[in-house]
Parts: sequence; structure tokens; C-alpha cells
Amino acid sequence: MKREEIIYTDGHGVKITRDKFYTEKKEYNLEGITNINLQRLPASKAPGIILFVLGFLGILLGSLELFADWTMNTDGALYVFDTNMLSIGMGVVLIFGGIIWMIAAKDKYAVEIRTAEGDKRPIISKSREYVAHITGALKKAYYRYVKKEKVETVIIS
Repeated sequence: MKREEIIYTDGHGVKITRDKFYTEKKEYNLEGITNINLQRLPASKAPGIILFVLGFLGILLGSLELFADWTMNTDGALYVFDTNMLSIGMGVVLIFGGIIWMIAAKDKYAVEIRTAEGDKRPIISKSREYVAHITGALKKAYYRYVKKEKVETVIIS
């Protein structure tokens, strides 16, 4: 049995050899890959925007005093809850939550390969460096072994 020459491995299921690209779930023949790219997947800002808008609406409705005060009478004590102030307070909290969400949302990065079956993203991570190492090793293996053999075959023919 011939031992495969390993070009890259991360020790967590990703391995690149002269002929194949292995991920945790699938393996790809390098000869079947036609294009290799590092792709940035922008983080979704929609939840942060939704929180921001809801917070703005809470502040607006509370400022217009559209809510009636809520009172509770127990054992001679009278408790009055100012729902308009509560609405404004919740609005401020939601606005800050939306801003923090939009700042904290991180982009993801993917190894994108094109095969006969279409475009695939076998590796997705928040670490750009990790995905860049895999993409670089995959391109190295592809251009060193697969592309070279295709060019030599064409020249010999």
C-alpha cells in the first residue's frame, strides 16, 4: 500500500495530499477542482438593526406618552408604574444592544472550490488566518501536482 504524501493537515480532520482534499465530512479529488478561492462572508447586521429600530420606537412611543400609567393597590400602599418611562428605558437598552451587536458581529471566511457539481464551501471559519493557510496549501497542491500534469499532457499530445 502506497503512503500518501501529506502537504497540509491541521490535526482536526482537514488534510491535503497530492491527489485529494479531505475535510471532516467529505473528500474531493484535486483533479475535479477547477478553481480555489478564499472568500469573505460578511456578518449579518440585521439583528442589530432590528434591535436599534425597536429601541427607537420604544423611545418615541414613551416620549409621546402613548401608554397609560399602571397602578397597583396592595394593603393600603399605592404603587404607580410609569410605563412611558419604562418604554424609554427599554428603548435605550435595545439601542445599545443593537449597536453592540453590529460592532461585535464578525465576518466569516471560507475556502471556496469550484467543481463539476458547482461551487462549494467545505471549510468555514471566523479565523481568516486558518482559512488562508488551507487555501494556500490547497492551491500549492493543485498547481504543483494537478495543473502540472495537465500542462505536460497537453504539451506531449
